Amino acid sequence: MLCKSKKKNSDDEIAGIAMKKRIFINIFVVLSLIILVLVLIKIGMVGRVLDAISDSLNPDQQISGEFDDYPEYIYETFVDSEGDEISVKMEKKIGTLDGEEVVFYEDTIGTEVIYYNFYKGFIKEVDNEKMVFTVQEECLNADPEDSFYEYIEVEEYERVYYFSDYINKNINGVLENTVFINTQAIEYPSDLIPFIGKKIRLQDSKFNDWLTKSEYTCLDLYIN
Repeated sequence: MLCKSKKKNSDDEIAGIAMKKRIFINIFVVLSLIILVLVLIKIGMVGRVLDAISDSLNPDQQISGEFDDYPEYIYETFVDSEGDEISVKMEKKIGTLDGEEVVFYEDTIGTEVIYYNFYKGFIKEVDNEKMVFTVQEECLNADPEDSFYEYIEVEEYERVYYFSDYINKNINGVLENTVFINTQAIEYPSDLIPFIGKKIRLQDSKFNDWLTKSEYTCLDLYIN
């Protein structure tokens, strides 16, 4: 009986030591966390960490919140092609420019699309009057609201674009060139010569402009 009592006391001592160790470890962890939080508060990191977590969990809320100060609608006044002053309701839109979210306003009237076509291929030749473009793939009658376009491979053929077809009147009645390469308007047809033979995505579009009450054509070239 005496031996059993000694063994029991030994087990109780071991259990007590283990319990003390666990308590010590728990206290150490809690104190470490408290110290870490105090350090983060001192250097102002807690708010940043919480904001980052919130932004990652709610990216859409972050974007919309960033532009909450912008009104949903504004009104712009224009003078149409007949000299009449008109007020147009513009709706807030959020888009991406160079990888950053930006706010812009778009009229709520909408524009009638006559055609909106895409082609892939290369410029064969250029002179002062026209550009000859060799088509290898095409996407016809696309939707301007889409961000992805499905191209179909075709047997190579040529399309001739006359620069005179891409001169339009702007809202002030001034003629402007609407041939662009990588979103930059060309000044002269010769600006396209360095791109002869290079892979190009071409966007050819025509709209009925409700403001100028005339057709508006545009030719956009993008270098791959």
